[in-house]
Amino acid sequence: MELRATVENRIRYSTKHIKHLPPGSITEFDWKDYCPVGFGLIQELEGIDHDDYLLSICTDETLKKISSGKIGNVFHISNDNRFLIKILRKSEIKVTLEMLPRYYRHINYHRSSLFTRIFGAHSVKPLGGVKTYFAVMSNMLHSTIFVNKLYDLKGSPKGRSNKKIEVRNTTVLKDIDFDFCFYVDPLARQRIIKQTKLDCELLEEEGIMDYSLLVGLQSKGSCQGSFDGLNPVYGSFAPPSSFKSNSTKSMKTASSSPDRSSVAMYSCSPDRVTSNSASSETNILATTLSDLFHNSSNINFGMKIPARARRVTRETGEEEWYNVVLYIGIVDTFQDYGMKKRIEHCYKSIQYNSNSISTVHPKIYSSRFQDFVSNIFLPHDDDLSSKY
Repeated sequence: MELRATVENRIRYSTKHIKHLPPGSITEFDWKDYCPVGFGLIQELEGIDHDDYLLSICTDETLKKISSGKIGNVFHISNDNRFLIKILRKSEIKVTLEMLPRYYRHINYHRSSLFTRIFGAHSVKPLGGVKTYFAVMSNMLHSTIFVNKLYDLKGSPKGRSNKKIEVRNTTVLKDIDFDFCFYVDPLARQRIIKQTKLDCELLEEEGIMDYSLLVGLQSKGSCQGSFDGLNPVYGSFAPPSSFKSNSTKSMKTASSSPDRSSVAMYSCSPDRVTSNSASSETNILATTLSDLFHNSSNINFGMKIPARARRVTRETGEEEWYNVVLYIGIVDTFQDYGMKKRIEHCYKSIQYNSNSISTVHPKIYSSRFQDFVSNIFLPHDDDLSSKY
C-alpha cells in the first residue's frame, strides 16, 4: 500500500447506543483514514497499538462530539485520556499530509523532538450530513497530570484573540497573560533550545507558521486549586544557581549523545523537585537529571522538568519565586502561510508592527519563536542571587 493512500470505511454506533436514540437518528458514518501507513509508522514508533488507537477514538461518544463539532479551537479528549483530538479545516489536513514524510523522519531521528506526536488524520461524515476533519495527537496533559496554569504561547501578544478555551476544565491562557521566566539545569536548557531550533527549522522549510509552545505549570507538591493561591518560595530555597551541581559534569557525556538515542525527560514525582536543604536538593536534582539522559521509559522530552519560576507581578513589579514542574511541547503545526494568512498579515500590519504580530512569514515566525523560548528559559549567568 502506498504511504499516502486513503482508506474508507463505514462505521456505526453500537447497538446499545442505538437503542437510546430517537427514531430516525443517523447511526452510520462514512469514515476516512488519511495516510494510514504513514501514521501507522508513527504509532509504531511511539509504542501505540493500532487496534487500541481505533478503539479509543471510534467510541460512540467521540463520534457524536466530532461530527457535531466546530472548526478551530475545539479539542476533544478520547475516553481513555490518551489522545487529544482537534477539529481542523480541510486545508490544515492537507498541510499535515504533505509534511508527513519529513515529519516522520524528523521525529524518528530526533527522538527528543518537542512536537506533540500526530498519530492520525481522519474525517467522519454522518450519512447525509457534513464532513468533519480532525487530527489525533498525543495528550500532553493526561488525566493523571494536574497543572496549575496552562499557556498557549506564540511569542507575541499582538493581534491575538483574548478568547479563552478550556482543556479538561483548565483555562488555556495566552501570551498576554504570561508573566513567568524559568531556570532549569543548564544542560536541560541547552537541549530545550537546541531542539526548538531543530523543530522550527523543519516547520520553516515546510512553510508552516502560527504554531505554539504549550506550557503547563505544576507547582511543587500541588494537587488541586489555583496557582495564584499558592505561596511563593522567595528565599526559602537555594537560588537558581544551585542547579549548577556536580550532576552537570556527570551528564556531559550523555548530553553529547546523538539525538537518535531515546531520551526521556524527568520521571520524578513533583515532590522530589525540592528539599528543605540545599545539599539534599542537589542530590535529588542529580537523580532527576540522570533520569533525563538515561531513563529509557516512554516519557517524552519536555515532560516533568523541574524548574524555578520567576514571576514579575504587573501590578506592583515585585518578583515572586516558585518551585515548579514544567510540561512543554510544540503544538498546532497545521497552518501554512497561504493566501488567507497573507491577507490577515496585511490587515493586522495596519494595527501593529508587521513583525510583532502572530501572523508572519514562516522564516520570521521561526526566528521569533526561537528567541522567545531562549528568553523564557534563562541562563544562570543572569545574576539573580542578590535576591537571596
